[in-house]
Amino acid sequence: MSSNADEYTVGAETMGGDTFGGDTFGGDTFAEAGPDETGPAPNQDEFTQYDNRTAAGDYTRTGVSTDADDFTTSQFTEDPDSGYSNVHNNDTEDPGRAAPPQEQQGPIEGPYYDDTGRPYYINSEGQPYYDDNYQPPESAMSLVPYDPQTEPEPRQYEGREYAETGNELMVYDPDMAYAEEDDDDYDYDEGEPINMRETFEEEIVEDESKRRARRRRAWCCCLICLCCLLLLLLLGVLYLLLKDKDGDKFDTPAPTFSPWIDDTDDDFYYNDDIVLQPGYITSCMADFDGNCDFEDQSCFPNVVDQCNCNSQIELVPDDVKAMREMINERVTQRFFGENFTLPINQCHPINMATIWMASGNNRDAGHARQRLALAINYYALNGTIWDYDDAWMSDLNECLWLGVQCNNRDAINSMQMDTNNLFGQFPTEIGLLIGLASISASRVHLTGTIPTELFGMPRLRELRLYGNRITGTIPTEIGNSPVLRGFRMETNFISGNIPSEVGRTRTLTDLNLGFNRMKGTVPSELGELQQLINLRFASNELSGFLPTEIGRLNSLEVLGLSENLFTANLPTHLGLLWKLRDLRAASIGVGGFMPTELGLLTDMQRLELGYNGFSGRLISEIGALTNMFYFSINDNRLSGLIPIEIGNLQNMTRMQFQRNQFTGNIPYTIGSLERMEQFTLEGNKLGGTIPAEVCDLTKNFLRQFIVDCYDKRLNEGYDCEPDCCTLCRDVK
Repeated sequence: MSSNADEYTVGAETMGGDTFGGDTFGGDTFAEAGPDETGPAPNQDEFTQYDNRTAAGDYTRTGVSTDADDFTTSQFTEDPDSGYSNVHNNDTEDPGRAAPPQEQQGPIEGPYYDDTGRPYYINSEGQPYYDDNYQPPESAMSLVPYDPQTEPEPRQYEGREYAETGNELMVYDPDMAYAEEDDDDYDYDEGEPINMRETFEEEIVEDESKRRARRRRAWCCCLICLCCLLLLLLLGVLYLLLKDKDGDKFDTPAPTFSPWIDDTDDDFYYNDDIVLQPGYITSCMADFDGNCDFEDQSCFPNVVDQCNCNSQIELVPDDVKAMREMINERVTQRFFGENFTLPINQCHPINMATIWMASGNNRDAGHARQRLALAINYYALNGTIWDYDDAWMSDLNECLWLGVQCNNRDAINSMQMDTNNLFGQFPTEIGLLIGLASISASRVHLTGTIPTELFGMPRLRELRLYGNRITGTIPTEIGNSPVLRGFRMETNFISGNIPSEVGRTRTLTDLNLGFNRMKGTVPSELGELQQLINLRFASNELSGFLPTEIGRLNSLEVLGLSENLFTANLPTHLGLLWKLRDLRAASIGVGGFMPTELGLLTDMQRLELGYNGFSGRLISEIGALTNMFYFSINDNRLSGLIPIEIGNLQNMTRMQFQRNQFTGNIPYTIGSLERMEQFTLEGNKLGGTIPAEVCDLTKNFLRQFIVDCYDKRLNEGYDCEPDCCTLCRDVK
């Protein structure tokens, strides 16, 4: 298709209605390349020169010739090699979608970008032209494809980052995220790019400032609360001080209750604040050797040797005397009174103990109060002849001495001196150890009376002095003991009555006064001991009635009354002792009928009622005591048949029915007692043939089965040897 040259002009002339270099050309405007923009040489076969300007003499579109009439405002055409491009969009086609680019002859330069970001090229004549295949990007951020290898180094310009490309245009980082903000709340310049990194940092700073503000408010609240608490505490202290001042105007009665005692021994400690020149070492005292030759000793003679040889203490160094005076002032007079003094030559346990403390280095290892009390105990009970005295009277801490136990704060809470060949009267000075919870000195050779000071010890729970030679009576001060639980004084020579004050010791769980010489009646105040578990009075000379208040001992498990001089019947209130498992009431002088309430004691394991005056029948309720393994009713006046319910006692091992007046035959149900080891029936009026079931017991565990031998005249007894019974006795 040929072109009309009439429609093309040069300079100010029109060319098809368009402007070229300031002139119109088809109604469109073209920009002229600058003098510094050069491109490849044009193809002369397809272009005609008009005053150094190029027009489409044979304008082609993808190789096809086109008339000048085809160039209208409604259809956009372009020579891709001319460097010119129509800036107007086609009226009918999609904006931004151009015709396919034609092949451009000659060298070109570019691409370059205009103000809108659209790429253009420079031909050989220095004229610009656009690429018809250009697709407008969806966002300006994607103008340049991202290539991590060719990405230019970011620069800083007025606090903002940009990347440098070939045309020095600003390209934004595609990885940068934009903050989602409300346009109404944020005023920004549309022509200025947004730095999202800077915006994100500003948000972080803002959030951090908010958090700091919240922390400041929290600290302020805490400080205000703390100030309020301190103010309340101050007001409370002032109130107590003012209250005490007002209370001084009135007489306050002395408290009548016992002081509160912490139940934990580990919390106790002594706060005596006694200082005896720590680190100062005086002359040493020799060990006990029983020798009266004192000249060859490097230390001054032992005080026990001096007392045994000279009946007094004569040899004491001057530095020991001075230290002894300090001990008397700061220790002994503090605990025994300001006027307490002893001559230095006297063989008194306290004087001997102070001389020992004043010698050598016997003061620094522990508490002065404890070391003095233990030293007095050692000299008072002839410690030099003890069987075991490991570490006693050494410079080691007293908690390491044999039989001495301390808590975590080195306060002595237990002394065990059993079977250690102690001689003498139990020292009252042991009461200085107010932290003691347990004292045991059984089966030794203690004499004298029970020290009343022991019952004033606020933490004493166990006092065991049984198996000694203690005389006197039970002190009435026992009622003052605040936490005493165990009081065992059996097997001594204690006389007198049981004091009624013992009923005030409500914490007692174990009271054993057996095997003494006590007389009088059992006080009814014992019924107040609701925590009592073991109560034993056996082998005394107690008389009168058994008080019915015994039935109030709900926790009682063991009741020992044997070998006393009681009268009347066994109280039926014993049936209220639900936990009773051991009742020993043999030879107590009671009689009458056996109380049927005994059948209520289902926990009973051992029942001794022998050597009394019980009469009548053996109660059948006894068969309910299925836990019982020992049953003794020998030497009474029981008569009638042996109840068959006896066969219910499946745990029975020993039954003693001898010397009563039972009649009839042995119940066959006894043959079910397979654990039976002893069964004595002699001295009764039983007869007939022993059931085979009973005889079979001898094949198991029954090793003692004694009955009466057969008497033809009375038609009583049994002819059972050797197949059944182990022995028959001739009653005559």
